[in-house]
Amino acid sequence: MAGSDLPPGRHLALTWGIAVPYGGMTTALLDRSRLFAEAGTPVDVLTLDDRAFPLPPVTDPDATTPVTIRNLYDWPRTGGVHPGTGLPDAPPALDPADDGVIIDEANDVILRRLRLGVDGKPVDIDHLRPDGTIALSERRVGARGRLLLARDADGRPVRAWRRRYDFYADWLDHLVGDGEAFLIVDSKTVAPFAAGYRRRRVTTVHVIHGSHRGPKPGSVRASRQAVFSRLTDFDAVAFATDAQAADVRAIVGPRPFLTSVAHPVSLIDAATLPTEAARTGAVVIARLEAIKRVEDAVAAMRLVHNDDGPRVPLDIYGTGSRAAELAVLAEDDDAIRFHGHTDEPAAAMATASVLLLTSRSEAFGLVLLEAMAAGCLPIAYDIAYGPAELIRHGENGWLVADGDVGALADAVRAAVELDPARRGAMRENARATASEYSDARIRRRWASILRAARRRGRTRGGLRRLSAAARRVVGDVRRRLHRPAR
Repeated sequence: MAGSDLPPGRHLALTWGIAVPYGGMTTALLDRSRLFAEAGTPVDVLTLDDRAFPLPPVTDPDATTPVTIRNLYDWPRTGGVHPGTGLPDAPPALDPADDGVIIDEANDVILRRLRLGVDGKPVDIDHLRPDGTIALSERRVGARGRLLLARDADGRPVRAWRRRYDFYADWLDHLVGDGEAFLIVDSKTVAPFAAGYRRRRVTTVHVIHGSHRGPKPGSVRASRQAVFSRLTDFDAVAFATDAQAADVRAIVGPRPFLTSVAHPVSLIDAATLPTEAARTGAVVIARLEAIKRVEDAVAAMRLVHNDDGPRVPLDIYGTGSRAAELAVLAEDDDAIRFHGHTDEPAAAMATASVLLLTSRSEAFGLVLLEAMAAGCLPIAYDIAYGPAELIRHGENGWLVADGDVGALADAVRAAVELDPARRGAMRENARATASEYSDARIRRRWASILRAARRRGRTRGGLRRLSAAARRVVGDVRRRLHRPAR
């Protein structure tokens, strides 16, 4: 294997947790990590969710070189915490027989015991090892304070923290050691912590996966406001599209290093794809949640099916809170079929003629690119930020006005009625678009971003140290000037 084009150092991807089935952010994180690993740069995926399992650290079996998934709470469980000083006494263990104490387990192993408050949220927690001993105890101190205490197998205190953020930072310091490291932060939940994690040899990059747009023009949605006020604390902030980076630049000003890097996609071997005549129907692959607006796809296909033309089947893959409601909308149309989650979305898209994307917002719309790679033509609402940057209307797919169900149905009809040779040419155009997002190109882009972010971090660090030295000199001069004469 040739040497990696990525900068040398420890490469870490930080997120809150990895839920199954994967969402878009987790898919992008793991795909990027595999991309790095396949170039010879191992990646550690770090999770902070205290419900994470299994234990100990797990290596992704799909990677040819290491992509290791680690969880914060495995650190005290496996005895890796360095001893501290001035430790408080260990609190008594939570008794599962007490009212308000519940047991949380996974894979037949008790993971933690929790005492719930009146609001139903955890107040005190004991994180357990597989043998039942306490690895870490968390206790509320006062109205808002906390004490986290790592413990050895005999229950003795090992190290204490007064804030979870301090616990997180110590773990990262333990992993990084004295070497160079690159910390890519995907989760908006974790980003506020990462913004304050500043180390001389650690380069931090925050990847924005979703749309930032708030309800008013130029505003930022509430869930991102805290982090957007601190974008300068990261060495780089990466968006999936140039358009989103430009819009955020207009909001936050010139100081943060904003950049863009798309998601990679692999073309499906043309020899394995069906013939034009064999492709039938439409497909939706999305979470069945309000933001994906799958009801519009259902409504559009019902309009198509009310015509005298051919009945175009719609296959919907995904799970979510709106599954039952959507099924009711389509219950009298047997050409609309719900399949639940699929682990093979590429196979579903490779046999369909068109993909429908009806989201309210997207940061990129990776599913559009995956469809194109499979030769499946996308029909998408013209929303920020992905569709307009990927789809050339009438050449490699169709763009329709946002929220216009009638126009969505018209686009499906147009796809069905199009001359097969023209439709086949559009599929080739779609695959050509997808080829522009190859692994090699996206990895080179990441290499460039990480190097630029490292330079910026070192420059800023140097300026901070120079500023601190200057303040010390000024302080010395002032003290001398105000020193009483002898």
